[in-house]
Amino acid sequence: MPTTRPLSDMQRSMLAHEALADRPIYNMPLRFGLTGTVDEEVLGQAFRYAVRRHPALSAHYDVDVAVLTDRPAEFELSHVTCASPEDAAAALGDLWDVPFDLAAELPVRARLVSVAPGEYHLGICVHHVAGDSWSLTLLLNELGSAYATLCRGGTPDATGGPDFFDHAAREQVTSWDHSWWRERLRDVRPQPFPREIEPDEEDSGRILDFPLRLDAAHTRGVRRLAREARVSPATVLFAAVSDAVSDGDTTRETVVGLPVALRDTDALQRTVGPLLNTLPVRTSWRTGVAGRGIVHTHAEAIGDAMAHKEMPLSQILRAAEIRRVPGTAPLFLHLVNIDTEVPRLRLPGIRATAHTVPLRWAQLPACWEFGWATVGNLEGTLRVATDAFDEELANMLVADFRSSLARVLSDL
Repeated sequence: MPTTRPLSDMQRSMLAHEALADRPIYNMPLRFGLTGTVDEEVLGQAFRYAVRRHPALSAHYDVDVAVLTDRPAEFELSHVTCASPEDAAAALGDLWDVPFDLAAELPVRARLVSVAPGEYHLGICVHHVAGDSWSLTLLLNELGSAYATLCRGGTPDATGGPDFFDHAAREQVTSWDHSWWRERLRDVRPQPFPREIEPDEEDSGRILDFPLRLDAAHTRGVRRLAREARVSPATVLFAAVSDAVSDGDTTRETVVGLPVALRDTDALQRTVGPLLNTLPVRTSWRTGVAGRGIVHTHAEAIGDAMAHKEMPLSQILRAAEIRRVPGTAPLFLHLVNIDTEVPRLRLPGIRATAHTVPLRWAQLPACWEFGWATVGNLEGTLRVATDAFDEELANMLVADFRSSLARVLSDL
């Protein structure tokens, strides 16, 4: 008989946000090119083993609860044949372009596309309500392990993994102390979208991508300043973005979003589910402060916020007494996401190559994403929502960031 479990604050917020947006803004896509002989039946069995181990993946979702099912056979790996890689990309598109019906289907989909003998494309889509980027890595690791075990004639580990809904239940009964966040965000108000003319209906809600054009010199500078200032490279990049979007005359100030993982124990590190929060990092500094001073000020502000990271963002909004207003961002227009990388898939006897799936729908007004390229250099992308920024405004942001990064690094 199905059982119900409570949802976390973040899960409830995502379901409500997606329902209002009426588009699949929380679909997390993965696509791999596979070279070698893939046993489709074994791969489907491996998926079922991986999915059934984690309650967040094997549940259905309603507005306020998760409904756990003991029917893991519901998950099916679909399989189609195409004539070319281009056709394969089209055959996978509905995995992430079609919204999940979470009350009726599991929050994970997968499809294997045969292109030629020994050539395949594998698409996977997980709804954010059931996981995060860390969870995708866990899922792929367990998928590879189960596939390898089955190929050897063994039986994969079917022991249930840590239950995300235990975390959600603890969160639900926690009595939150709003005092620190209330004081920290005093007088902060919703920020209106900079775009003055609304986009056409067909462009509304979409993402525009703008490369930040970072090179080896930027990478060396960020690493050197981080080393000398005794902070992480992520803090240097966060400070550069914050400086670029700050305002004020004698004193500069920003509130910038920072996603943080809530995985401080071994059990939580093995849990599939959206174990993350977004912190509004408020920082102020005197105009004219050198780069190292800007970095140290941001490091302190980040550390202060991290000490209070357990309070869900919805509770932080209540603490700040801020309500969502159409055409505005409640606390911050900009979020900085650092060290993003595509999870890897390892299947025995098969070479798996990750392919980027372009995102179509915006969750946030502006997201600054940074990671490490294959040659070890930093790479970065600004992703903006068409409802908040047009192309001209986004290009101005990129130019401001490059100027701010140069200013921060000039202190070396």
